[in-house]
Amino acid sequence: MPTAISPAARYGSDAQYRLFDLLTAPLRWEVLAVALELGIFDDLTLPRAAGELAQQYGLDGEGTELLLNALVSLGVVGKHEDSYCVDGGFAPLLTSTSDISMSNLLSYLGEVRHVSADKIIALLRDKQQVQTGPEMVRPEYWSRAVGGLRSFHRSVRNPIVMDILSGLPCWPGVKKMLDLGAGSESLALDICAARPDIDTVIFDLPGVVASLGSRVTDKTRIQLRGGDMNCDDLGTGYDLIWASMVFYYARDLTSVMGRIRRALRPGGMLISFHEELNDDRTEPEFHILGRLHAELKSGPLSVARGRVRAAAAEAGFHNVQSFSLQTPFGQMELVTGTA
Repeated sequence: MPTAISPAARYGSDAQYRLFDLLTAPLRWEVLAVALELGIFDDLTLPRAAGELAQQYGLDGEGTELLLNALVSLGVVGKHEDSYCVDGGFAPLLTSTSDISMSNLLSYLGEVRHVSADKIIALLRDKQQVQTGPEMVRPEYWSRAVGGLRSFHRSVRNPIVMDILSGLPCWPGVKKMLDLGAGSESLALDICAARPDIDTVIFDLPGVVASLGSRVTDKTRIQLRGGDMNCDDLGTGYDLIWASMVFYYARDLTSVMGRIRRALRPGGMLISFHEELNDDRTEPEFHILGRLHAELKSGPLSVARGRVRAAAAEAGFHNVQSFSLQTPFGQMELVTGTA
C-alpha cells in the first residue's frame, strides 16, 4: 500500500528565502548586462531563434540558448516554441534606438553603483589607497557622468518632472526658471518644447556646462551658467527654481537655501526633488544600497529626512510643504516653498 505524503505548501523560513534571493540577485543583473553589452535586445524586436543569434554574434549556440532562457526567466524576453522576442513593455526601454531607451543608462549605473566584495573590504580598510574612479564630489566625475544623466533624465525622470511642473498652480505664469544642478540639458529642452515662452537657465559645475554647450542651439531661450551653488552667483528674478538631486553637495544647506530664495522674485517658488533617508540612515533600501559605493569613497551624501524642509524654513521660505512620491528610481521627496 503506497504511503500517503502530504507535503507542506511552503518549507523553510522567511530568512532562508531572503538569503537565497540575495544570492541570486547579482546574477539577474549580470545576465541583463551581458545582453545590453552585446546589443541583443535590438535584434529581438522580432522573434528570433537562438541559433540565428549565435551565428550572428559569433557565439556558442548552446550557451546563447542558455542566456536567452535566463532572460526569459527574468521576464524581459518572451519565448514561443523555439523563438525569442523582447517583451513588449521592455522593448522601448532596452532597445538602443528608442527615444526612451534605458540601455546606456543601465550600463552606466551598473558601473557606478556595483562594487565587488573585495573592493568594499579594501575601501573599509583604507579608502585613500583604492582607485575606483573619481568621487561624486569631484568635477571630473560629473563631466564623465553627463551622458548617463542625460539618458536617465530623458528616459525616466523628465516625464515625471514635466507632470509635476505642469500641475503647479503657478506654472502658467512662469516666464523664467532655473534648473539648479541640471546634470544635462534635457529638461530645459523639454520645457522649451512645451513652453517656448519660458526662459530657462541651466546652472551646474563649469565642467558640466562646458559639455552641454554644443547640445543647446537655442541660446535665447536656454542659457548656460557655470559655477558652484555654494558661492557663485545664481542669477536673479526667477519665477521658479527646480533643484533635483543636488543638495548633497551643499556645504551649508541653509546658506544655499538663502541664496536660492534671494535669486527668486518675491512670490517665486522653489521645488526640491531628492531622496530622503530615515533617521537611522537604514531605509529606503534602494537608496541605501545604490549609494553605498559612492559613499564608501566620499562619505555620506543622501539627505536626511526633513532636512530640506527645515533648511528652507530656516532660510525664510514661506508655506514650505513636502510630498512623498513613488518613482521607478525609489521613493522621492518633493519639497516646495515660496520666497
